[in-house]
Amino acid sequence: MKTIITYLALLVINFCYSQDIGQLNTSDISTVFLSSFSTDADTFIGVDDFENYYYLKNNTLYKKTSQKTYSYTNTQFGKITSVDITNPLKILLFYRDFNTFLFVDNQLNELTSAFNFTTTAFAKNITFVSVSSNNNLWLYSQDDTVLQLWNHQTKKIQFTSQPLSFYAHDFKAVEQLSSYKECWLIDKNNLLKFNEYGTFLEAVKIDGYTQLKPFENKYTYIKNKQLFYQDTVIPLLTIDKTEVAVKNYSVQTNRIYIFDGTKIFVFKIIKNK
Repeated sequence: MKTIITYLALLVINFCYSQDIGQLNTSDISTVFLSSFSTDADTFIGVDDFENYYYLKNNTLYKKTSQKTYSYTNTQFGKITSVDITNPLKILLFYRDFNTFLFVDNQLNELTSAFNFTTTAFAKNITFVSVSSNNNLWLYSQDDTVLQLWNHQTKKIQFTSQPLSFYAHDFKAVEQLSSYKECWLIDKNNLLKFNEYGTFLEAVKIDGYTQLKPFENKYTYIKNKQLFYQDTVIPLLTIDKTEVAVKNYSVQTNRIYIFDGTKIFVFKIIKNK
């Protein structure tokens, strides 16, 4: 009996560790500096699959290609709250103050008219919007703290979650991320993950992490002004032994793009295991 109890205790401990992002076993990675260039930006949005750069300056969205820089400004709806470049041919802009979103194309021309969520049947203030598959958008509102999957063409709700406190006590999202296949909601202490059908996948404990981003089925994040890959500090984010400050960053398949407030630094990711 004592042996069985000990074995069960070890299983419980192992399970608890597996739910804490800082305790997972990870494969080591390292980086090699490739290049840098100056960027006059307030916020670095990221890099798309075609290696085009997106950033915000004075509430204007910019896209910088190898040949040209495009821009989009709309003064009707206040401040741009978020930009989703998951599909670089159909970029989502969200204006929270006006409860409004719209799409622009790969040259930052308007693809659709602006849509105000107040006009929908479930009219409420939307806190976060991000892209999913099949013309669906992930919507989160602090009015009711639920996650919804909503089709922007049919204007129909595909899925509504339980109140997120059902998955993590007193959960109130401060950030939302998504891909075509998954959605992540983050508050000060937890990360909640859902698949494209709205199925809840996992809750992960976090502590003092900011700018958390999925990468290689795991996560990168900023903590104490350092960039981490799970529980491992990503090494060599230095130029001539000078540490690169991280204001915003983006992670792609084999690149990390760091914005320090004046420059974007490009590092190659090397998987050591």
